[in-house]
Amino acid sequence: MKKKISIVMPFYNEEKNLLEIFNNLKIKVIDVNQQNYNFEVLLMNNNSTDNSSNIAKEIINKFSYVKYYKMSRNFGYQANIKAGYDLCTGDAAVQLDTDGEDDPELINSFIKKWESGYDVVYGLRIKRKEKKILSLARNLFYFFLRKYATFDIPEKAGDFRLLDRKVINHLKRFDEKNLYLRGLISYVGFNQTGINYERKERLSGNSKFSLLDYFSLSFNAIASFTKKPLLLIFYLGTFFSFINFILIPIYLLLFLFGIVETRGFTTLILIILFFFGFLTLLIGILGIYIGYILDEVKNRPVYIIDENENKNI
Repeated sequence: MKKKISIVMPFYNEEKNLLEIFNNLKIKVIDVNQQNYNFEVLLMNNNSTDNSSNIAKEIINKFSYVKYYKMSRNFGYQANIKAGYDLCTGDAAVQLDTDGEDDPELINSFIKKWESGYDVVYGLRIKRKEKKILSLARNLFYFFLRKYATFDIPEKAGDFRLLDRKVINHLKRFDEKNLYLRGLISYVGFNQTGINYERKERLSGNSKFSLLDYFSLSFNAIASFTKKPLLLIFYLGTFFSFINFILIPIYLLLFLFGIVETRGFTTLILIILFFFGFLTLLIGILGIYIGYILDEVKNRPVYIIDENENKNI
């Protein structure tokens, strides 16, 4: 009996790229491997507002192995991928973006690694074309995460990867609201490996993932997979408390012996401003963690599906 491989294709307003990416996938992967594997393709529409929905429906009318799901609103990139993993039925699943930056042909190498015994095979982006400020921010983020995360998260790995069914089943058990799938998949463990590749430029159009979205994803990763910022607050608080216990009796003795004069008003103001700013920063870090706790306590669904078109159901 042939194994089934699911291809999860999340998209949002990709009318210029969706059909071309699907055709590349069909030619380079599905047609090449159809003698050995069955395939299903999940087109995951994150509530697009352009003509992407109609293009996706044209595809499912032509190919019986293609399924279509539309979110009730834009729940975010990570939630859309998670929905695809939850809904897929293959022995393995591959996530492929529809912007053309990841070459579908690499999936063939993913499959070979999977058949050799690996449970997770991810693409390692050794080279990519992007703005320098984004590259700098990304490098700083991965430096922090690599240094302070409680387990290893591959630095150059994105969401282009293959997951074995047992990994998918464990991933489905996670119901976190602020998702960072790269971290969750690393957390699950099992036998993982990477394949180097060069990431291309988008086929056309602009990225739907803004710089603010990258920062939001970074906050999700840091808050979910490291407690070091909270420990830093504790360490700094302990340090400054120790300094205060030393300085308070010293200044008290200086005052009693009449050594302290009224000069130093400017210094006093600067110290007050510094500590107010510092305390505001610490409260902000606490606020981020409390906000994530609030999201988890609410227990709202990570995504809601509005449309489901599947000829196999």
